Amino acid sequence: MLRVLALLLSMKARSLRGAMASMWEGNRLKVLAGALTLSIIAPAMFLLFRFLFSQLVALPSPDFGLALSARLLSSAFMAFTVFLAVSSLISGTSTLFRSGETAFLLGMPFQAGHAALFRMFESWFYAGWSTILLGIPIIAAFASETGRPASAALAGILMLIPLVLVSVALGTVVMSLLSRVGGMTGLRRGAAGAVVLSAAGLAVFFQGMQPSGIVIPDSSASLDAVQRFVAGLPQAGHSPWPSALFASVLSSAASGNGAGTAIRASLMLWGEAFVVCTAAALLVCPGFRRMYSAVSGDSGRPERSLPVFRLGGPVRAMMEKDTILFLRDPVQLSQLGLLLGLFVLYAGSLGRFPLAIASRLWLGVAVYMNISFTGFVIATLLVRFCFPSTSLEGPGLNFLLQVPGARRFMLRSKWLQSFTGILPVMLLTGFYSTWKLGAGAILMAEALGSILLLCFALVSINISLGAIFPRFDDNSAASIASGQGGIIAAFASMGYVLVVVSALSMATKAYLSEGFRERAMVQPMSLLALFLVPVTAALTVFTMRGAYRSMAARDF
Repeated sequence: MLRVLALLLSMKARSLRGAMASMWEGNRLKVLAGALTLSIIAPAMFLLFRFLFSQLVALPSPDFGLALSARLLSSAFMAFTVFLAVSSLISGTSTLFRSGETAFLLGMPFQAGHAALFRMFESWFYAGWSTILLGIPIIAAFASETGRPASAALAGILMLIPLVLVSVALGTVVMSLLSRVGGMTGLRRGAAGAVVLSAAGLAVFFQGMQPSGIVIPDSSASLDAVQRFVAGLPQAGHSPWPSALFASVLSSAASGNGAGTAIRASLMLWGEAFVVCTAAALLVCPGFRRMYSAVSGDSGRPERSLPVFRLGGPVRAMMEKDTILFLRDPVQLSQLGLLLGLFVLYAGSLGRFPLAIASRLWLGVAVYMNISFTGFVIATLLVRFCFPSTSLEGPGLNFLLQVPGARRFMLRSKWLQSFTGILPVMLLTGFYSTWKLGAGAILMAEALGSILLLCFALVSINISLGAIFPRFDDNSAASIASGQGGIIAAFASMGYVLVVVSALSMATKAYLSEGFRERAMVQPMSLLALFLVPVTAALTVFTMRGAYRSMAARDF
C-alpha cells in the first residue's frame, strides 16, 4: 500500500508543478491576486489577535490574563474547526465522487481502496491548507505576548496538525455515513450533510455566547459563577473539545507550568485525531468502487415541475432548469449554505448581546457599518454564484442557441433569477439586523434602499462580466469564479460597493453633525438618490448591452 501511495503522490506532485507553470503562463492575474490577498490577510490577523492578546495579558493578574487569552484562542479555532469540517465534506464530495481523476485511478492496476485512501488524503489537503496558513499568524500572535514565545509557537504549530485532522476527518465521516443512507439521491447527500453539520456547529458555537457566560458578576455572592467560569477555561483541561485541548497545550507551554496538563491534552488530541481518521478510512476505503458507482451514477428520481414555475415561457423554463440543476449540485448548494451560514452567524449574534445603544451617536455609525458589511456579503455571493451562471451553460449551449433570440433571453433570465434569488434574502436580513440595532424609519429606509441598489447593480455587473469572460469548457462553478474573469468581477463589485458606501457617509455625517436626528438625513439622502439611482441604471444598461454585444460577436 505504501508503494502505491508513494507512486500516486509522485504523480500528483508532477501534475501540480505542471499546473502551476501553466497557470503562471496563462493566468498570472489569478496567482498575483491570491498572493496579494494572502499577504494582506495574514499580517492583518496577526496584528488583530496580537492586540487582543496583549490587552488580556496586561491584566493585573498575568496568569488569569493568560487563561483568558487561551479561551479566546480556543473560541477562534473552534469556529475554524466547525467550518473546516463542512469544507472537508464539500471537497470530499467533489474529489471522491465528482472528479474524473477518481474514475481514472479506479482503472489503474491496484486496489480501489488504495485510490480511495489517496483521494481522501487529497481532499483533506484541499480543505485544510487554508486553515493552517491562517492559523499560524494567530498562534504567532499568542506566542509573541507570552513569556515563552518559542515554546508556545512550536507547540502550537505541532498541535495544529491533529486539530486540522480531527476536523477534516469528521467531515469525511459524515459524508460517508450520509452516502450510505437510503432514500436520498446521489450526491445530494453531501449537501444535506453540510446543512446538518453547519446547523450543529453553529448551535455548539452559540452555546455560552450569552454575556453571563463570559462576564464574571462583580458580587460577593458570585463565587459559584467564578468557579464555573474558571473551570471552563481551556487551561483547566476538562473539555474534550479539540480546540479546548489545543488551547490548553499552548497555554501550558506559554506559562512554563502544568507540563502534565499539556502532555495529557496533547495525547488526548492526537488520540482523537487517530480515532476519527481511522473511522474515516474504514468508512471510505472498503467497498469504495461499489459506493462510487452507486453515488456518482445515481441521477435520482425524475423531477416534477416546481410549483413556483407553473406559468411563463422560455424565461420560466430557463429559470426552472437552472433551479433544478442547482438543487442537484451538492457542492453549489452546500457552499451557498456555508456562506449564508456565516452571514446568519453575524446577524444572529446581534440578538445574543444587549444592543440598546444609549448614545444616539453610535446608532448611525452601527447602521452605516451594517450596510457596508451587507454590501460586501452581496458582492461575495454574486461573484461566487452569479458570475459562473453563463459559463455553466457550456454543455447544452448548442441546443440553447437554437431558440430564437437565445442570447438576449438567456441574459435576461440569468439576470432575473439572480436578482430574485438574492434580493429577498438580503432585504430580510438587512431589515432584521437594522431593526435589532434600534434604528428608526429613516435609517431603515437608508439600509433597505442601499441593499436594493446594491443588488440591482451587482447582479448586472456579474451577469455581464460572466458573459464577456466565459469559460464554457469548465463545469466547476468555483473554478470559473476564481479565474481571471471572476477576479475582474470581484474588483468591479467591490468598487461599486465602495462608491455606495462612500456616498452614504455624507448622510451619516449629516446625522452626526445635526444632533443625532434622523430627520437631518432626509435632504442628503434625497440628493444621494438623485445621484445613485441614475448611476445604477446607466451602469446596468451599459454592462448588459456590453454583454449582449460580446455574446452576439461570438461564433459558437
